[in-house]
Amino acid sequence: MSATNTTEYLGLSQWLGSDRPQRIDFVDDNRIIDNAIKLHFLDTTKHLSTEQYNKLQQPYIFRSYEGDGNESQVIHLDINAKFIIVFAKDLPLMQKDTGGNLLVNSCFTAKSNGTTGGAIIGDNTVTVYFDATPTNGVRYNLNQLHGQYCIVAFK
Repeated sequence: MSATNTTEYLGLSQWLGSDRPQRIDFVDDNRIIDNAIKLHFLDTTKHLSTEQYNKLQQPYIFRSYEGDGNESQVIHLDINAKFIIVFAKDLPLMQKDTGGNLLVNSCFTAKSNGTTGGAIIGDNTVTVYFDATPTNGVRYNLNQLHGQYCIVAFK
C-alpha cells in the first residue's frame, strides 16, 4: 500500500499529505471493510438468526376450538408449542359438578415437564380430554360437546 499509516483494527489506509494513493489501496480497503462486516453479520453470538427473531416477534399464538364431546380431540397448532394454557370460555378454571366432583375447565401443560391434566402437547398439536365419569373425584372438561375453549400456546 502507498499509505504511510493504517488504522489500528482493520488496517485501512491513512494517507499523509505526501502519500500517493493508488486505486488498489481503495480496492483493498473496501475488501477489508466488506469482509469485516460480513463476519460481523454472520456472528450468531451478536445477531439473532431468522428463526430466533421470529420467535421473539411471535412468542405465542391464540386459537379457539369447539368441543366434540369425545373422550379426546387433537387440535392442530401453527407452532411446535413448549407450554400451553387451555381454558373453557365463560367458565371458572375449576368448579364442582352436580355430583360434588371437581370439574376442571382449564389446564397448564409444559411439553417436557408434564401437565396439570386435561391436555398433552405433541408436535404441532394439543390433545384435549373430556371425562364423562370422574376419576378420584375429578373430571376434565376440555372437550365437552359444543363447549367453547381457548388455547394460548407458547413457542
